[in-house]
Amino acid sequence: MNKKIFAVLSIFLMLMVGCAYAADSTDANNNTVTISGVNFTIPDGFTEDVAEAVVNESNSDDGYNYITNQKMFEDANDNLILISVETFEENITDDYISDFGENATFNNISGSLEDLGFLALFTYVQDGQLVVITANNQDLIEEVLS
Repeated sequence: MNKKIFAVLSIFLMLMVGCAYAADSTDANNNTVTISGVNFTIPDGFTEDVAEAVVNESNSDDGYNYITNQKMFEDANDNLILISVETFEENITDDYISDFGENATFNNISGSLEDLGFLALFTYVQDGQLVVITANNQDLIEEVLS
């Protein structure tokens, strides 16, 4: 299966499932969150939907085996931030994401951006891990990477 289609469909499915369930949340106002050793900033007003967390889930795609760790955050205005870090058995490079969207840079982090209209996906490689940030808009992605 094409890696780009797989990534987009996987994230879209997780968002749709997440929207269907209510969950207890913990306040993550202006908090630094670490997922698989990568730090992210959660903007004010967002709380974690702990029911949608993914912890050490084994996956594979096109012969690549990897472990996914993910957290989802929401605010009162139905804005979403989904952060997924995938750790592969082998280190991946920027070549892996070359067809995931247009080249883009947020806060000195280069990657691929795909704007789906209702969601923006920013994908990049850090320390051999694939990082995917999905949000309602690019401004939220920039805040997460600040």
